[in-house]
Formats: sequence, structure tokens, C-alpha cells
Amino acid sequence: MPAGDHQSIQPPHSRARLAVLLSGSGRTLENLLRAIEEARLDAEIVAVVSSKPGVRGLEIAERAGLPHATIVRREFESDAAFTGAILAWLAPYKPHLIIHAGFLRKVVIPPAWEGRMLNIHPCLIPESGAAGKGFYGDRVHAAVLASGATVSGATVHLLDNEYDEGPILSKVTVPVLPDDTVASLASRVFAAECELYPRAIGDYLRDNPWVFDPPDS
Repeated sequence: MPAGDHQSIQPPHSRARLAVLLSGSGRTLENLLRAIEEARLDAEIVAVVSSKPGVRGLEIAERAGLPHATIVRREFESDAAFTGAILAWLAPYKPHLIIHAGFLRKVVIPPAWEGRMLNIHPCLIPESGAAGKGFYGDRVHAAVLASGATVSGATVHLLDNEYDEGPILSKVTVPVLPDDTVASLASRVFAAECELYPRAIGDYLRDNPWVFDPPDS
């Protein structure tokens, strides 16, 4: 349950257990593994799920020795059934948080997992006006450039059942330069994400010790 609905407990002695959901290159998974190795994030990644087969993110999980699975949306009759399959597969690994890392499919969050799923979006929410259904990857940066904005960035937020509308946890800003292309802006934003996401996850774990209690179901 979210922190506001849960009685506080003492901070745990074990490390946080993170599951990562991805759909592509796995750059964010790679970054989180690096942050853990460099002791910038006190956690461990215990399992990885991809919504697409054969992506680089699965190769990164394999090299890191992480349990991983591919669960494809079209094999399920609804978003809720798809989410249920993911949560059922993850259950034996007992994650405290589920970290979205370029995961491009909608999930339906059951009450037991409210406040336990985090996402990072590659622009400022809501300032950039480039969030919500259909906005991902280069589409986000193209929209920011088309808007004439002079600032972009990244936003870490909790997942709810709407696209990119969950409570905001942290943001970082980067300049939009006059000669920026989609590729150059994307590169600058991702560099900022690499610092922001591990820090935001660590802050959330520190400020919400209730997540170390197992989900109710």
C-alpha cells in the first residue's frame, strides 16, 4: 500500500530487491547495475521482464546472471491479465519495487502494488507537454523540439493506471540548445537520467521503509 496508508516500520537490514521491466536496449538496466556496483544505489536487481523477445536488455540480464523472462502483451486478453502474468512470474523473486526501464506496455496496478512501481520519463512532466499515451523514446524529444522549449529533462514518478500521470518523485532539467537534433537532445537527457533514476530510487526506499514489507498479495 502507499506510504500514506501504511504504518511506518523500522528500516530493514536487508538490501532492497528490485525487479526491472523493459522493452528494448536495456540502457537503463545497464545504468542501474552500474550504480549498484559503484555503491550509488543500495539495492539488488533480482529479476528482469521484457515485453519483447530478442532485445538487448535481455542480453544484459543474461550477462549479469539475472533471471529473466519475455511476457508478450498479445498473448493475453487484457492489460490486467498481462500484468497478472508479470506479477506471478516475479513473485518467487520477492521484489520490493518494480522499476520500469523503457517498458512500453500498460500495466494495471493492483492495490497491493500501489506505490511499488516507479517509472522515468524523458522530459519534464507536465511542463514539456510530451507525456502520456504515444509519447516515448524519440517521439518525446521531437515533441519538445517542435514546441520551441528551451529546457527539457527527465521525471521520475510513481506508476498509476494512467500513462505518465502518477505522483512525481523527482526531476532534473537540461538545456535545449539552438542546434539540437532529436539525437543530441536524447543523449543529453539520458545522461541526466543516469544520475537521476538511481538517486530517486534510493531516496524513495529511504523515505518509504514500508515497501520492505511484502505486498499483501
